[in-house]
Amino acid sequence: MFVFRCLRLVLRDVLSQSCLHHFLLEFVGTALFLSASLSAVLIKADPRSTGPTNHSGPPEGPPPSGFVACPLQVVLVFGLSVAMAALSVGGAVHLNPAVSIAMALTLRLRLWRAALYVIGQLLGGVASAALLLGLMGDVAPAVNQVSSGVLLHQAVTVETLITLQLVLVVMVTTELPLPEVATPLLVGLTVSLGHLVAVSPAHLSAGPLSSQSASVSSSGRSHRMWDEPSALLWSCRRHTRLQEPLGQRIRRHTHTHTHTHAHTHTHTQGCKLSINESI
Repeated sequence: MFVFRCLRLVLRDVLSQSCLHHFLLEFVGTALFLSASLSAVLIKADPRSTGPTNHSGPPEGPPPSGFVACPLQVVLVFGLSVAMAALSVGGAVHLNPAVSIAMALTLRLRLWRAALYVIGQLLGGVASAALLLGLMGDVAPAVNQVSSGVLLHQAVTVETLITLQLVLVVMVTTELPLPEVATPLLVGLTVSLGHLVAVSPAHLSAGPLSSQSASVSSSGRSHRMWDEPSALLWSCRRHTRLQEPLGQRIRRHTHTHTHTHAHTHTHTQGCKLSINESI
């Protein structure tokens, strides 16, 4: 009886006007964000494929793909499109499953609402991919890939760090008394910073939606949706430790220092014994 009552309350909250309104905002905002940002990767034509040529020999380098993007252009478009989408739908949107999950783990958002927001974001990503697929005919260049010369663990580390800094900035902006226009701009600058770090060496993006939306329409490409949890757990652990009393931190630090000192002393005695036996 208690379980059915809880399920009824959850269902009532999910079907409420406020929750459905935020679900629609996440869908529309994510569709606007990804349609604008991914178009920066797809629309710019390759100058090598057009214009007169000065020599009749074979072309140098790889064959032109027809679509290229300047890294600085991608950085600016991603940051500005986040700010544009957030301002267009009202500002109180996440536009990223990592942010919604972090809000739920830190008890700033109900779990079922976070799940509904993530569904809206994923549907918005699919809608943007379908729109770009109809316009461009191919969205494969927008799929995240690891550049040559970059190891897989290096790419995972970079993606985790840029996702972590995005989640931390969003969570801090919800606590500070900032103007309504300042929050989307700060988040946009954070997204631009993450792409400025990652777009050239690893061809990554600060969040799973960019790769997910493009990968839905292309096959055989690897993308990075599996390194978000480490950044989320670290972010939630950091915010939890910030609320820990000072006395507990001092006791934990003292205990760790004592344990490290004892381990070092035991290791030194063992080394001396080994040297005496060898002599």
